[in-house]
Amino acid sequence: MSDNNGHGLKAIDEEDKKIVETSFQRRATQNNGGIFRWWFSKPDDHTGIENWWSPSRDTTLREFWMLPGNDILQGAISSMVKWGTTLPWLLEGPKRSIPKFQSMLSESEFGQGWSTLITKTLIDYYTQDKGATWELIGAGDPSGPLEGPVMGIAHLDSQYVQPTGDVVYPIVFLNPKDASQHKIHATRVIRFVDMVSPNEMMNGVGFCAVSRVIASSQVLLKLAQFKNEKLSDMPQAGLLLLNNIMPSQWDDATSDHERGRRKLGHEIWSNIMTLFSIDPAQPATANFVDFASIPEGFDELQSTNIYVNIVALAFGVDPREFWPMSGGSLGAANETAIMSQKAKGKGKGDIISMLERAINWFILPENIHFTFDNQDDEEDERKARINSQKTQTIMSMFMPDLIAAGMEPPVSVLELRQMLADNVDYFKEEFLEADLTDKEEVTDTEKAWKVDQKGKLISPRTKPVYDDLFKIAEKNYKDGKCSIDDLLSFRLGNILDNE
Repeated sequence: MSDNNGHGLKAIDEEDKKIVETSFQRRATQNNGGIFRWWFSKPDDHTGIENWWSPSRDTTLREFWMLPGNDILQGAISSMVKWGTTLPWLLEGPKRSIPKFQSMLSESEFGQGWSTLITKTLIDYYTQDKGATWELIGAGDPSGPLEGPVMGIAHLDSQYVQPTGDVVYPIVFLNPKDASQHKIHATRVIRFVDMVSPNEMMNGVGFCAVSRVIASSQVLLKLAQFKNEKLSDMPQAGLLLLNNIMPSQWDDATSDHERGRRKLGHEIWSNIMTLFSIDPAQPATANFVDFASIPEGFDELQSTNIYVNIVALAFGVDPREFWPMSGGSLGAANETAIMSQKAKGKGKGDIISMLERAINWFILPENIHFTFDNQDDEEDERKARINSQKTQTIMSMFMPDLIAAGMEPPVSVLELRQMLADNVDYFKEEFLEADLTDKEEVTDTEKAWKVDQKGKLISPRTKPVYDDLFKIAEKNYKDGKCSIDDLLSFRLGNILDNE
């Protein structure tokens, strides 16, 4: 898809239309946002949540995770949201442009701030199958494409977002304040969906973390309800069998008991209710048959630990994020570190990459790069060890003993510095007078190389173009700092890359 609006958002142009027409799938068809699919589903009688998928499912999901007794799930969502809001971020780019876009991100959500935007985004992402949605605010007709740069970001309540499956107008927003419908152009919206369904009829609906723990959460909810009933003085669900007691005597006894409770102000615990048998020779008995009880051998702590592991699996994090490990063998220290490292690359890594891609691709201009400054001492230490090993390996090629003996080492100083710049993180390419290998590394969160009007390649980090680098290399050759072979190889690479 091409970029024809100057702000990194993908819009439909002639090239895009050719791609759509060429694909045999006919998936990305334009329907002007006027036709979209509504799903209808019956509720799941077991959980009370609509089956996957219907617009009302997300409403029941939002009610479900907020139910009293869903404490662990609520704590897990809160933990992930607070982690996201406390992630520091940084912008790299020209000094004159940074303040403007820093202000835009910091004052997002109509001035409520970045923390509010991320809080709403992550709650919808984890609890709604439709995911979270951002509105990108800028110039132009609100019902048409965005014109110029993005000027603001605001969250759209997932409850009122209806996906359409249309690439031009991907969602319709049902405004709850005036009951109006607004089709939103693709350049004005970003969607974040967890586990997007490959079923094309679902229009990009996913399967969120809460959806993945419904059955397990129901067990904990029933356990909480059972304990509440046991702790309260309300009658349990069951069958009460009375012997040698008249019904009228039972009614009188319960009435006297209630009057006594009110008189003493008892709300949870009550005074003892007494009954007397009609015939002294036949004692009064009451047998209660419980309709619901804990299974024999049930271990609440073990059940809770299993549930925490299931929740951690659904969120893609280590269980220690939600629940401290207690008792039993924790395994080898190395195994624990490996498990923790793997978990960081799943749920949390997905969130970081997802937000970085969205902001860099669809919001910021070419010369500004957004990244999260994820402060992780263990990760920094691991990178430092790797860089140290790379440095030692590269420096060992220089072999100063050969130089002392009047022999030529395998690599020159210039080649040594080049290898350091290409392989060691903290040895920047800017340290080189000329980057002869012209090696460039970009991540999936950065924009791709662009070609300017003169056909020159421009890096997403706005480094000098090839012609400028060649002038530096040519000067180094004249000064005797590089060989003619290096100069010709650099020029040949320039020509081939531009072709």
